[in-house]
Amino acid sequence: MKHLIYIIVVLGLLLGGLNFSILAQEKQILAPDTPDEEIMHMNPQMVDPSQLPLDSIEDLNVTGTVRPIDLVTWRLHINGKAVTNELSLTYDDLLQMEMITKKSILICPGFFVDYAEWTGIPLQTFLKQAGVESYERIRVATGDGYSTSFTREEIEKNTIFLALKVNGVTLPPEHGFPVRIVADGIYGGQWVKWVDTIEIQ
Repeated sequence: MKHLIYIIVVLGLLLGGLNFSILAQEKQILAPDTPDEEIMHMNPQMVDPSQLPLDSIEDLNVTGTVRPIDLVTWRLHINGKAVTNELSLTYDDLLQMEMITKKSILICPGFFVDYAEWTGIPLQTFLKQAGVESYERIRVATGDGYSTSFTREEIEKNTIFLALKVNGVTLPPEHGFPVRIVADGIYGGQWVKWVDTIEIQ
């Protein structure tokens, strides 16, 4: 009887470990010399880019048309049906807020890859300041009408923040000045530049 119980316990541990290994897929560690041509076809959630060399600002890919920004009149608007305290923040307001710095990889599938160090404000910070208690998604938009959205699950699972700096310096205009989205683990199409509205729904 004792031998039977022992066998059952061992089988249970083995099967449990097998299930865990299936569910918990490990990220692929990218070697420093991994070609961009390979990385651009990978899922950003399934790679660990920490061994890659950082791209210089000059080598970062540029997309979109630069929008002229007047910081005297520019504001970041935080609004939406889930907001109890609407915000209209200046660039100086943002500079005074607590920031994080993170190395993140931007994969534009089939086109290009960028790996840089970004500094900015987590979206959760704006949720707190706007008095948000419950929400389903966040829409991020630019002044020219382009927008994307993130579900609550995506925001809680990934590091998503509003970046003001790249590689330690203020964002250049072609990379989203004054602020842009950095969505670690999410494809580059959602890394919106020139953000001026965050709508919390």
